Amino acid sequence: MVFDKTARRAIARVLGFGAFALIVFRICGSEADLAARLYCISLMLAFAAFVAVASGRVAFGFLVAAATAGTIWLVSTLKLAYLHEPLFAPDVRYLGRTLFSEVIEHYPAMLRKCIAALVLVPLGALALWRLESPGLWHGRRRRARSLSAFAALSGLLALSWPQGPFARVYAVPAWDFLEQGRRNPVTTFLRSIGRMRVTLPPQDGDATAYDWGGGDAQAPVKQRPDLVAVLEESTLDPRSWADCTSPRCRFDLFGADAYTRAHGLLRVHTYGGGTWTSEFAFLAGLPHTLFGPAGLYAPYNLAPRLRESLPRRLKALGYRTVAVYPMPRRFVRAAEAYAEYGFDEFHDAHELGIEWETTDLQLVDKIEEIHRRLRAEDDRPLFLMVLTMRQHGPHDKPLDALPPPWNEAPAPRLDARANRNIGTYLYRLQQSEQALARLRDYLFAAGRPVVLAHFGDHHPSFDGIESSLASALPPELADRAGTLTYYRIDSNVDGVAPVQPGQPLDIAYLGGLMLDAAGLPRGAYFDANARLRERCDGRFQDCADKDVLSSFYARVFGRLGAFEE
Repeated sequence: MVFDKTARRAIARVLGFGAFALIVFRICGSEADLAARLYCISLMLAFAAFVAVASGRVAFGFLVAAATAGTIWLVSTLKLAYLHEPLFAPDVRYLGRTLFSEVIEHYPAMLRKCIAALVLVPLGALALWRLESPGLWHGRRRRARSLSAFAALSGLLALSWPQGPFARVYAVPAWDFLEQGRRNPVTTFLRSIGRMRVTLPPQDGDATAYDWGGGDAQAPVKQRPDLVAVLEESTLDPRSWADCTSPRCRFDLFGADAYTRAHGLLRVHTYGGGTWTSEFAFLAGLPHTLFGPAGLYAPYNLAPRLRESLPRRLKALGYRTVAVYPMPRRFVRAAEAYAEYGFDEFHDAHELGIEWETTDLQLVDKIEEIHRRLRAEDDRPLFLMVLTMRQHGPHDKPLDALPPPWNEAPAPRLDARANRNIGTYLYRLQQSEQALARLRDYLFAAGRPVVLAHFGDHHPSFDGIESSLASALPPELADRAGTLTYYRIDSNVDGVAPVQPGQPLDIAYLGGLMLDAAGLPRGAYFDANARLRERCDGRFQDCADKDVLSSFYARVFGRLGAFEE
């Protein structure tokens, strides 16, 4: 059947307006606040008008606006569902390629939705372009068309201006902006385009109001020990879930023995993903949230400006600093960031033959090989930073695919999906426990004093259901349950007594605690870090004494220049 121009235009407009209406419906369902909905719809209409006038095709303009807004809605929805983090503008620049190739491809449902969007949107746009003629926009109307396009663009920019009609939507503090990311994901992405700038905490406090130490008060040990830190992917004590009642939910990994110098709950600042923020906090001694929303992209905009860190301190003490990374070196700029943190060597997944399914036991084989090589090359003390990967999602593996006894439901009161995720998690966790025990035995038998720290970087997502699991933690920790993992520091260093800092311990204090467990001089920066830990009872930004916190900021940022402005 052949349609005339009028019929083709009518079909095109039905498709274009229909797609626009569908995305408006979806966005209204995702945005919790009325102001956020009106903001998104207004921008969509203004953008549709601009494209329609510029192209001379009304339906095409509405389809392009729908496709653009729909893509933002889809990706933000997927990121919230799988990683429990809102989508920000730097995701497009920083994570687009590596997030897809290294993460999304391992989640089939997410991958199918992304592929469908990539295929259907261009085909739909091409079809509407062919169906719809330019209408009244002829060459003799070029001037009017240009003026109309300029007017439409001006309207779009006015709506996007932070001091414009939607000034109240833009005028939210940084931390409220992050919190609203879950309530209004599309609005948050659009607002983030102009506000993902690194900000430093206020430095108007009195740096001399408290004694922040001078640095090298600790007595030197006879032989400086090796330090090994293992960041355990998505690891926490499963007894934190109230319904994990099976005996298999208990692991000695989270307890203590005669070699343990410190252990307990660890406060991290991310959920379900964003491991690089835990890496930054541990190595820098500062939570990434200090720097506003842009701190989420620490490897890109914080690492290059960092002037103090745990690796830098250890290098000043004569250490050789080495990182073992379970992803490709280009993932979130890892290799460059680790060099800026102060590491001498960086070994990535490609070099070591590490894959997504590589177990922690197999990873320990690689670590032992690296350690033997390093020890054979020279006698400098070592700082070895290791990241694991096997406990990364997805965890939705059928229970009958697991060996006994891990094929039995660990949480009988929960549904089959939850049991599949928890069951797979426990199975991998027992491999992690075996790997860490073997690593400690190897290191302690290597003939040098050693401090071994291992800790969890964030909770697993379980494809979005972990956050709904009931917590077994005390009520006073309920508001932070999703950010609490674990840490443990073991050591065979003589003459260093166990310490038990405030609980839960902020991850930003963990590096300094390792220095203490090793009996090493802290230096001025980590001396201040340790004294803040003591004065704030393990808390950081939520320290009860804000005067102490202000003085600390003035000390480390103003006096010590820990971060380049």
